[in-house]
Amino acid sequence: MANERLPLHICNSIKQYVTQIRITKQLSIQDKVNLLILLVLLLTQNSMCNGFNSRNSMLRTRVIGTRYGKLQGVILPMDQHKYLKPVEAYLGVPYATPPTGSNRFAPTRAPAPWDEVKMVDQMGPVCPQRLPDISNETLALERMPKGRLEYLRRLLPRLKNQSEDCLYMNIYTPVQVGPTLQAKYPVIVFIHGESFEWNSGNVYDGSVLASYAGLVVITINYRLGILGFLNANPIPHLKARVANYGLMDQIAALHWVQQNIALFGGDAGNVTMLGHGSGAACINFLMISPTVMQGLFHRAILLSGSALSSWALVEDPVSYAVQLAKQSNCTLPEDIVKDHELIVDCLREVPLEELMSEAINTPSYLTAFGPSVDGVVVKTDYAKELLTYFIPNDLQGFTSVSGVNNFKADKRSGDRIFGIRGGQNKYDLLFGVVTSEALWKFSAQDIQNGFEGERRDRIIRTYVRNAYTYHLSEIFFTIVNEYTDWERTVQHPINTRDAAVLAISDAQYVAPLVQTGDFLSVAKSSPDSGPNTFFYVFDYQTKDGDYPQRMGSVHGEELPYLFGAPLVEGLGHFPKNYTKSEVALSESFIQYIANFGRSGNPNEAQRMESILPISRERNKYKSIVWDEYDTLHQKYLEIGMKPRMKNHYRAHQLSVWLRLIPEIHRAGMKDVVAKHNLFRNHNDPELYDGLVRPDPLTRANYFDPTLELYRKPIYNVTLDVPSTTMDTYVTTCISVMSARPGSAVTQSQVPNNTHTQDVSNLEVAGYTAYSTALSVTIAIGCSLLILNVLIFAGVYYQRDKTRLQVKALQQQQKRNHNSTFDSVSSKHPHYFVGHSQSSSTIVDIDHQDKNAIIAMTNRVPHFTGTNCPNVCHTGIQMSNLTQKSSPPSNRGQCTTLPRKVGFSYQQPNQICNASNCMTLPKNATFSANNLPDVQAQTGQSQSAGNGVPPSSPQAQHFSQKPRVPQAAMSEMNV
Repeated sequence: MANERLPLHICNSIKQYVTQIRITKQLSIQDKVNLLILLVLLLTQNSMCNGFNSRNSMLRTRVIGTRYGKLQGVILPMDQHKYLKPVEAYLGVPYATPPTGSNRFAPTRAPAPWDEVKMVDQMGPVCPQRLPDISNETLALERMPKGRLEYLRRLLPRLKNQSEDCLYMNIYTPVQVGPTLQAKYPVIVFIHGESFEWNSGNVYDGSVLASYAGLVVITINYRLGILGFLNANPIPHLKARVANYGLMDQIAALHWVQQNIALFGGDAGNVTMLGHGSGAACINFLMISPTVMQGLFHRAILLSGSALSSWALVEDPVSYAVQLAKQSNCTLPEDIVKDHELIVDCLREVPLEELMSEAINTPSYLTAFGPSVDGVVVKTDYAKELLTYFIPNDLQGFTSVSGVNNFKADKRSGDRIFGIRGGQNKYDLLFGVVTSEALWKFSAQDIQNGFEGERRDRIIRTYVRNAYTYHLSEIFFTIVNEYTDWERTVQHPINTRDAAVLAISDAQYVAPLVQTGDFLSVAKSSPDSGPNTFFYVFDYQTKDGDYPQRMGSVHGEELPYLFGAPLVEGLGHFPKNYTKSEVALSESFIQYIANFGRSGNPNEAQRMESILPISRERNKYKSIVWDEYDTLHQKYLEIGMKPRMKNHYRAHQLSVWLRLIPEIHRAGMKDVVAKHNLFRNHNDPELYDGLVRPDPLTRANYFDPTLELYRKPIYNVTLDVPSTTMDTYVTTCISVMSARPGSAVTQSQVPNNTHTQDVSNLEVAGYTAYSTALSVTIAIGCSLLILNVLIFAGVYYQRDKTRLQVKALQQQQKRNHNSTFDSVSSKHPHYFVGHSQSSSTIVDIDHQDKNAIIAMTNRVPHFTGTNCPNVCHTGIQMSNLTQKSSPPSNRGQCTTLPRKVGFSYQQPNQICNASNCMTLPKNATFSANNLPDVQAQTGQSQSAGNGVPPSSPQAQHFSQKPRVPQAAMSEMNV
């Protein structure tokens, strides 16, 4: 079409001249000359801009001789904006052989050489694709917001020109003056997003970015959907075969850049890959792929996409290949493991229109035809391995699993995860997200009015079923609990909608990308000791954008600012109207990207002088120092009208997705009844919102290496894989795989077979494991019970034995009392003998304590609880003392008793009468019945006070003189 032959910039430039002439009342000589030239062009040419012929109206670039032939492009003057420099554009440059005919479903090959000068002034066709159906607006608004619909209406018309011959790139580079190139510009290779099944690099104009930032910007087309990612190989772990043709196209483009970009003014040693959405996931796969040669690119910018997202890798690609073969009337081989190539051969012969018209049902939040494990470009399902086997502590020092040979040692040391050795990540990384990534997945009604908790539950339940396998109910309730505002007594529909948007955004975009950043960021001992990692959050919504205000920045919101649309009042399919502040935001964002592309540091002071007339608006960005990202501090730059450094973006929510949910999921892998992992009424369609994948108990998994990888012994098996050698570079490789002996897939695993036996086997295995665990638990419980009984029996036995010994000792003492009393008194003068009405008490005291007790008995006639309450030892327990009151006389004298002499009375720690008081020693156990009457040291009788006659034996006994000196007795007085 003529409209598409002339670049949009040339048209805008001519229209700008016409507008200036119309509004000028007085024309200068130069203006008249320009007007005459424009009139001649208008009358003689036929093009999309009012009938111009592009080949006669465009300025030509110099002729460049590449390795495959000569190229000549066009110069984009960019003079409608005087502060932008001219740009050379080479549009539709072939970088590979057209993948048509026998080259369909084949690895990428180098382009065939040509002899004449090839004019590359018009973009090539886009790769075949099935575009979203927006013909019926009502039905479309049931699947997407109105803003998304308006965006697609501008984008999809640019994707109509489709062909299998689509492997072309577009190169935008600053104009070079002189016979030799004067500068080497950093190279940015952009990988488009939106989907693995549609879109093109043609719609992203890199001229403004190249002109303003001084970069060589390259956009590419690569095979999409069925043609780009068909994988019918059920055993990639045993027999590797190229199936990620779209990724191979990107690798081929990088090889072409390395060989030829210097001729266009680019620096082959400074190549940065920039991807958005699915394009970012592709770059992530290339970063960890062993097929990519070192030096093909040096830095990576990942915008809202990661290889760890649920949509990034197709878990069961063979099922979709078989479904497509059935719809295309291809005969399925009896042994799909051995003859799966027959499916690819049959689909290679199907006409393109018929192939693209087949409808494949894709579960929500997943991809039918996208990157998958093929054993060549993608070695293993990293997301499943991380979710199922690696514990969070293992991920702190992330690096990679490029193979599985020494996995146990690697898992302990954390040396290998994701294909890159720890501390040896070779790519500088800049990654970022927006605040409402998943908003475009909700309907117009949802955006306008919100929805209740029931619909939120259906949405989250659908995602959980499609993304996880084990403990689905527990994971579902964990998510609902995290994204419910429990402080609100009533949940408003708008708040419920916002929570659901955040949940899906975190699950599909934010958490996987932050986890990728954690894995690829390297702790550095010095600023220059390793690659750099930076993280941003784009938190600004365009004033005149497609979505209502206060909805947050949506998926792709930052792309107009990245490509410079505000600087030229609209570009391509992006919005047209921007404020001065938005122009400054775009200028700053471009500067950050350009600085990172030059040196790996967005803070480098490159071209920080003011360029645009309104660039003083950008001064607020100059004072910001963008700190590096690391797993500990997790610092990021919030890009908006008020930029600032922050840390730990959505830390609590991300900990649920990256820590808690994987732990819950791992707990259900084994030794659990199979049905426990499913929802209640698991197959009830009313529980879900959208298509769901088959029951995990009945899905056909031909061979799941992540399930067998760590449960069986690993052996190294070298496989002979045919390599594809191109004229100038190799895009496949011979793979060394790790496999399990005897792991060949049986026919029962083919999708057209029933799975009833598999389900019953799973359930029997689950019940058997449960019974074994229950038996072990009961045995351990019984053993502990018997042990406790024996311990208590031993304690009681020892207690009874001690009690019997004490009782026997008491009886023995009672029998020997009468016979030993006199002998004890005569043979042992240090014993004190007391008499009472019921029994006699023998107290063992030392020599000087005996004299003290004699002195005490001569001084204190009576002991009562009411006299002299402050003279007794604090540790004495006394009770059962019933004494009559004595007249208060001779108060103030107290005596200290020796140790081990005890007697008790009613009030503790007191032995007193009316005239005398004593301080008792510890452990006093005398009772009132055994307490004798004592006389004072002066010899006065106190029999009247206690009722004991002076002539009684007790009085006579205690009236004898003490045997100790007076000085010793004085020392015992208190």
